[in-house]
Amino acid sequence: MATIYGVDNEFAVATGSNVGSGTNTSTFDNPPSGSKDLVINTNPGDPEPYIYDIGDTYDVSWGGSGGGGSIEDAVVIRSDAAPGGGGIVVFEGTDGNGDIVQVVWTPGFNLEGWYSDNYNPSMEPQFYTSDQDPGYTYSYVCFAAGTLISTLDGSVPVEAIRPGDLVRTRDDGPVPLVWSGRRTLRGTKDNAPVRFEAGTIGNARDLYLSQQHRILLTSPLAELYFGATEVLIPARAMIGAPGITIAPRPEIDYVHLLFERHQIVLAEGASCESLLMGDVALNRLVGEPDLLDADAARANAFRHTKAARPVLTMKEARLLTGTLSLPAPAVPELALV
Repeated sequence: MATIYGVDNEFAVATGSNVGSGTNTSTFDNPPSGSKDLVINTNPGDPEPYIYDIGDTYDVSWGGSGGGGSIEDAVVIRSDAAPGGGGIVVFEGTDGNGDIVQVVWTPGFNLEGWYSDNYNPSMEPQFYTSDQDPGYTYSYVCFAAGTLISTLDGSVPVEAIRPGDLVRTRDDGPVPLVWSGRRTLRGTKDNAPVRFEAGTIGNARDLYLSQQHRILLTSPLAELYFGATEVLIPARAMIGAPGITIAPRPEIDYVHLLFERHQIVLAEGASCESLLMGDVALNRLVGEPDLLDADAARANAFRHTKAARPVLTMKEARLLTGTLSLPAPAVPELALV
């Protein structure tokens, strides 16, 4: 089984009369910070545990000042993009008392901060309980198929790399792949890839990444602002810079690569991240690789405890890249209504 540990400021619950408090909406239990220690367990046999399709089931538990709770076989009823980056996944099910509970998980998005900024005692913040963009599914799958990745056997299309293959990494040299995931999605709106024209970030050919995929940026300004010369920034933060655009298409295959540690790999010659299960050092994943891919069964269980480099938010990244004055790419309301 795979276990995902949620960051405390990236989830909340709705219980009692807060569930279904409006048309297609629910109200957060106040305060969201009263819920702690979210744990999400995949169910046996789930071939894609890191892709949150509507109807998928997970065992969910949490603690906190209210005593917490648990839901066995909680159903995913919403899987959307969050504003500014990250995702919104809403689980629903019955707790041990037989009451309906909804858990809102926003990996990569500060839900508690959003709640605080939008709190009004006469109209408490709410969230939608169904997809606002049915064409989007939150997942960790990020390279466009066809992207050439540097391996010990040369440059190989990302979709052709298999568990056990040795991929060249910036920090650890050749490292065996643990798991790869692939998904075909509609290539529009938040699923549309970011196109980096050849040469814009050291890439030899045009490079296509999902909007949330992070690239490595080396800059003296990064050290000045954030205390590190090298930082990871989301691809969408660079939209509007010369040669970097949104490139919608009717359909796109996204692929991501998972290693025992978070790594920096070369994609078309540009330094990009591998799959990071969580938010920097706090959101950790412990997986049994044989459920990720049968070919990875020989690998040990892994735990990501930190990112390979400091991870910047969209606002920080746009400040650093000098694109803060450009219009931000359109994103759906968290609704978080």
